[in-house]
Amino acid sequence: MMHDEGRRASPPRPYQPTGDRLIVPLDAVEATLTSLRRFGDRESGLFWYGRRDGSLSIVTSVRTPWQRMTPFNYHVSAEAMTQMGASLDEELRPLAQVHSHPGWDTEHSSYDDEMASSRRALSLVFPHYGRLRSAWPEGVGVHEWQIDYWQRLSTAETQKRITLAERASVERLDFR
Repeated sequence: MMHDEGRRASPPRPYQPTGDRLIVPLDAVEATLTSLRRFGDRESGLFWYGRRDGSLSIVTSVRTPWQRMTPFNYHVSAEAMTQMGASLDEELRPLAQVHSHPGWDTEHSSYDDEMASSRRALSLVFPHYGRLRSAWPEGVGVHEWQIDYWQRLSTAETQKRITLAERASVERLDFR
């Protein structure tokens, strides 16, 4: 399914900021971009895991499951999700599901809505198979489940919701 064929209805109500914050070390962003670019012009996905303490979370692990990839979508099976999560520390929680799109449009498609693995995690969409034109988070679609809808945050809302941190040791696992 191509993304332009999977347009969604508009959100039922505007996004309401939650006050939650996600801290993303630069090493996690680098691992993400490396993973998304690895297979060229095919969509791919990965997951950010980490620790959650109330309204504050920090990414400590970037995991890329085995997946089927095409230029216009990707699919992670239940078995691949189980394999990827088998070695997770008990304290780690899913913080974000991340995937790429073929063009510069980073709005969720209806396929993205259906394939989301968790409504408790953010959903990030990187443009053009992980090739950014501007500095993070410009151009990245950040979506949060709210009011039975994956709300896309504005750049200002994204900057309040996600904070880049200095370099920190981040686990990188690629199961492909």
